[in-house]
Amino acid sequence: MAKYSREEMEEMMRRWIAVNDKAEREGNWRHLADFYTEDVTYGWDTPNGKYEFNDRETVRETCVGAAMDPYKGWTYPYDKIVIDETRGEAFCTWWQTPPGAPTREDGTEMKVIGASWFKYGGDYLWSEQLDMYDYTNITNLIKECVEKGILKEMPMMSTEQVKES
Repeated sequence: MAKYSREEMEEMMRRWIAVNDKAEREGNWRHLADFYTEDVTYGWDTPNGKYEFNDRETVRETCVGAAMDPYKGWTYPYDKIVIDETRGEAFCTWWQTPPGAPTREDGTEMKVIGASWFKYGGDYLWSEQLDMYDYTNITNLIKECVEKGILKEMPMMSTEQVKES
């Protein structure tokens, strides 16, 4: 028996993608926090360790706040979406794309793949999110953008900024 209906999970994804599109247009990702439960757990791993944040307002100020502020103008279009309504989970891949969606001299798009796993908490809210990145590829893409003049500087957030929030 399904934990949630397929229709409800698909509607959650439609709403989630719509708020992501809004965040990209506005350069403000904090709206995404409205789509998490009050006791959400959000995390990601880095070469320097794992980051995990608990509660909606911490996620608003850190994960979709300070962590995203350096990436104004970047887009993260969703590519593949897998929904498991029996477990109340979704897994998505998306592309981290620099401002202006630039291409290289050979015509290939300048972007790197990322992924997110979500646990649905009901009422059109996520209760957990885990992001997965390849930091080497992201860093190389950012360096390439700086070298080509697409970006003026490396838009990196320090560990201290994450811990302070």
